[in-house]
Amino acid sequence: MKFSRSLKIATVGAFAAALAIAPIANAAVLKAAGATSVAGLIDACKAEYQAATGDSFDYPGGGSGAGKTAMQNKTVDFAFSDSVHATPVANEIHIPTVIWPVAILTNLNTTKPLNLSRETVAGIFAGKITRWNDPAIVADNNRTVTTPVYRKDSKGDVMKDSNGSPIVLRINTSNITRTMPNQPITVIYRADNSGTSNNLSRALNKAVPSVWTKNPADSFAAAFPGDITADPVHFRAAAGSAGVSQLAAKTKYSITYAEVSFAATYHLQLSNIINAAGNSITPSSDSALAAAAQATVNADGTVVFDYNTKDSDSYPFTATTYALALTNYGDTAKAAEVKKTIAFIGFNCPGLHPNLGFAVTTHSSAFGIKLDTQLAKLGS
Repeated sequence: MKFSRSLKIATVGAFAAALAIAPIANAAVLKAAGATSVAGLIDACKAEYQAATGDSFDYPGGGSGAGKTAMQNKTVDFAFSDSVHATPVANEIHIPTVIWPVAILTNLNTTKPLNLSRETVAGIFAGKITRWNDPAIVADNNRTVTTPVYRKDSKGDVMKDSNGSPIVLRINTSNITRTMPNQPITVIYRADNSGTSNNLSRALNKAVPSVWTKNPADSFAAAFPGDITADPVHFRAAAGSAGVSQLAAKTKYSITYAEVSFAATYHLQLSNIINAAGNSITPSSDSALAAAAQATVNADGTVVFDYNTKDSDSYPFTATTYALALTNYGDTAKAAEVKKTIAFIGFNCPGLHPNLGFAVTTHSSAFGIKLDTQLAKLGS
């Protein structure tokens, strides 16, 4: 575990003092749209947000692509996107708001998690590995695995170092064996433009370029290294994180990608991913924090992950959700409300609902400092 890199996220215990907001007399109603990745977090945090601010805002989701389009069409006050907006409107900026793991979910009718290397994940989603008993999957699940174990306090919470990174207590070693079913794999992918698709395809392209040969894109079909329409049996599409998870739940022997919380909602299994250090990593807020600690936040607020880091506990498919907002709203009150809303979601909501898998940020962390720096740019 490295503790000297540029991005460190602070502990849950410090979150309570991160933001204090007094309710206002006249409640504001803001309009927003975009990434479905944060829809569950926003919905779960709605009551706390309204209690703290006296405000509310509409968030129908729709996907990162829909959020970018809404910003271009000026139909929302701000949007969320899991990928960078390549064609921003005038005065639009990126505000890195939350970090989370892109989970690989399977429907194998078992509670036992699958172990998959990054190379195997690339092969499956590229259509190179088409059956569950493929030698690559069998090898990943019949081997000696090493797994980081975090240091915990008396309450059972993962302890963080002075920079906010999870502390690795030790690396456990165990032997695993598993018989894989002789069944075809059905890949469920996002039909809509999705920042989740962008993040997964980016990670696969950077980590396994010999297999994932195409550049990342919000459209999974566009990023797919081949013609995805040529195999409609093994590749099926659905819209939104809930859509792909629901379809996967109905399709035995399927695999998909979404946020951690969708595993429990749709009774799917979270896969452990073998990172570049060779360790088996469960997608969680802590393993996302570890990956974030190896990332770089640019001056414009965009985040660049090190997809090949040898850090012991980094989850290799980690993503950032950006708030897309304006530096000039022409309305001082609206700018203040947008700033307040994004700040609450970024600094408060993940700590209020840690089971959803979003990393917790404080104002004193490097990521929190960059979030506040970008928020300060929101003007009248």
